[in-house]
Amino acid sequence: MAKVEIFGGICGFNTVVSATAEQRRMVELKVESECPNWQKVQGQLKVDAYKELFGKLHESEVYRLSSPFIPHPACLVPAGIMKAIEVAAGLALPRDGFIRVIG
Repeated sequence: MAKVEIFGGICGFNTVVSATAEQRRMVELKVESECPNWQKVQGQLKVDAYKELFGKLHESEVYRLSSPFIPHPACLVPAGIMKAIEVAAGLALPRDGFIRVIG
């Protein structure tokens, strides 16, 4: 299982993604968010890790399902969801990544 905590930045909303892999390929996601937009998306979602991670970004199930509800293209949550999928499927080590804004 992988758990990813995403701190949205200036919006102030936090999101937690839990990902569990069945046989390392099919990943079940649970998204819990303080963001009213992500609350429309949150819940259970099952994706094929290989299709998500090795396909084209615009064909990703995560981006396809969230795009009608998420008005901010710079939102960090989709990237956090993809990272949770990657770790749960055993395709990446569980290491922190971050964005630092200087300006």
